[in-house]
Amino acid sequence: MSLLPLILRSLKHMPPFPVVAQRALTLLNQPEVSIDELVEVVKFDPGITANILRISNSAYFGLRREIHSLHQALMLLGTQELLKIIIASGVTRLFAKATPGYFEERHGLWRHSISCALMADLLARELGLAERTVSFTAGLLHDIGKIVLSLHVEQKFGEIMSVVERQGTSFQQAEKAVLGISHAEVGGEMARIWDFPDRLRLVIHFHHLDRPEAFADDMVLLVYLADLLVMMFGQDLGNEGLAYAGVPQVLQHFGLRERDLERILLHFGNSWEEAKIFFGLMGNGDAVQRAHRG
Repeated sequence: MSLLPLILRSLKHMPPFPVVAQRALTLLNQPEVSIDELVEVVKFDPGITANILRISNSAYFGLRREIHSLHQALMLLGTQELLKIIIASGVTRLFAKATPGYFEERHGLWRHSISCALMADLLARELGLAERTVSFTAGLLHDIGKIVLSLHVEQKFGEIMSVVERQGTSFQQAEKAVLGISHAEVGGEMARIWDFPDRLRLVIHFHHLDRPEAFADDMVLLVYLADLLVMMFGQDLGNEGLAYAGVPQVLQHFGLRERDLERILLHFGNSWEEAKIFFGLMGNGDAVQRAHRG
């Protein structure tokens, strides 16, 4: 019996996307975001406000004075940096549940999502792209489909791996063959239901570059590359490595060489050691992710 009808029904009963993060997403496409707009987004959520202040005061940002208010954080960090912090703080609860079909570690999806966000931000900076806040957010949310699909993948894990080994296909392709839908497609539908910006929905849906139209958008290619580099950093490619056959085209598209990737991975390693402290990701080993398959 196909699980697809059950999966599609479960999408209709999803809880709403976190309000603060939803409001912050609406600001992504605005060229100018005022201090008052950002304060208005978070001022009624004391938990997120406290988290923003904690993160702003972390060693990651290296500020020489302590931050005591949202206005002060905005003045010292700037609206784009703070917008990233707000979105990440807003979705923490969304990523809190375990995803055993994909990650052995309870917080594996959150660790992977944060690391992809940081890598996408680093790549955007390396490539001189202006949309760093969008890059960070796209990296953060690219795998949200795993939240819904995790239990189904866990139940059918043996069948999925059998397809991988028998047909020499990627985990995502086997996932779709067994379940009738992939986590990227589920994530794209979640993004539609939650009314994400179109660009963000596109990245989530196509981040494995499994359709020709995916190659037409730099942000999709950037998140694809960030996902791969994070997995390389964690040395956990496994069978999912087959899903990254488009790497040469992506590197050529961005004009990147192997030595560029080595430098980016080195910078990421330093950033990750600092970032995982203030995002509450310490413990459970030092690897970025302990995944069954990415």
